[in-house]
Amino acid sequence: IRHTDLFLKNISRSITSIMSEHNTEDENVPTNKDEEVEEATEMVAETNLEDNYDGDGDGDGEDLTAEGEGDLDENPLSTVLPEVLERVETLRSLNDQRTELMEQYLKDRAELEKKYQYLCQPLYNERAKVIQGSGGDEGEATEQEQPNSGSSVSKGIPQFWVCAMGHMDLVAELITEQDVDCLVHLMDVKCIDNADGMGFALEFHFESNDYFHNKILTKQYEVPNLLLADEPILKNVVGCNIEWKKGKSLVHRELKKKQRAKSGKNAGQVRTVVKKERTDSFFHFFSPPTLPSALDAMEHMDEAEADNLEEALGIDYDVAQSFRSHIIPKAVLWYTGEALDAEMGEMLDGDEWPGGDGGGFGGGGAGGG
Repeated sequence: IRHTDLFLKNISRSITSIMSEHNTEDENVPTNKDEEVEEATEMVAETNLEDNYDGDGDGDGEDLTAEGEGDLDENPLSTVLPEVLERVETLRSLNDQRTELMEQYLKDRAELEKKYQYLCQPLYNERAKVIQGSGGDEGEATEQEQPNSGSSVSKGIPQFWVCAMGHMDLVAELITEQDVDCLVHLMDVKCIDNADGMGFALEFHFESNDYFHNKILTKQYEVPNLLLADEPILKNVVGCNIEWKKGKSLVHRELKKKQRAKSGKNAGQVRTVVKKERTDSFFHFFSPPTLPSALDAMEHMDEAEADNLEEALGIDYDVAQSFRSHIIPKAVLWYTGEALDAEMGEMLDGDEWPGGDGGGFGGGGAGGG
């Protein structure tokens, strides 16, 4: 209706072709030219109303059959009536208010997580002492028993953490027999949430061992929506460098090959080449995949590579959440296997395993150790 001039131009151009086609098909049938003109005019006008109206009343809808169609796609509100647009703006305002409330909610929740992390830390510290056998009462009893029994009395709970990890299928799949010999030296595992609630760090504390020099191995995750039940948005993940002792690496093995030069001044001479071959190991967990920038991903990765990276990062994050949400907060239940039985029961009942979304104080966010 707002494009009357445009419609008339389109009508004048189109009537002739429509009339010609109509007469060609029915040239032996008597027709009423006035009725045909009226009918053709209505058809063209109706078509142009649907195809050319752009809702802004400036009469520029003639180009909508080409680039104008994209404009409609880019602005879905272009055909909405003004009074409806006002209502949409009201909804937008309400949504903005909700966003502000959610931002405050995340701040408050981060403070609450920090509070209970502080309250739980003494419990985790005491747990660590019992596991390591460094508690005051246990130490005195051990010293008294050893002279009388004439035998060595074990301190703490040997292999506590490696046993607990072995009962979590997702983690156990990564552990090899060679890893077990190293993981018996794992004394404590901690999870520390970021102060702003947008990430967390895992710490694996080791006693002196024959495999590497590090006392603590770390893994850090930056997850902006960590405290929400949404699909996690992994912004960044950082591992650490393991300082392997000579010949003790569990993530690769050295293969020595002899090569004989076939030409040149060194022809006939033999040299030994050492190559590193990757081996399966839990300790690859501390060397996570690198997250490329969106631009790098678009320019240098094909679909298959992107899918493989997404899968690798998904597994990596699931393992991290296995520690944060399950193993660390309920360590003794995973050591005894009770947590595994409970998890199987939850799965059979069709219920979600508590803490499965990775968020909240019960999900290991309250400290660690």
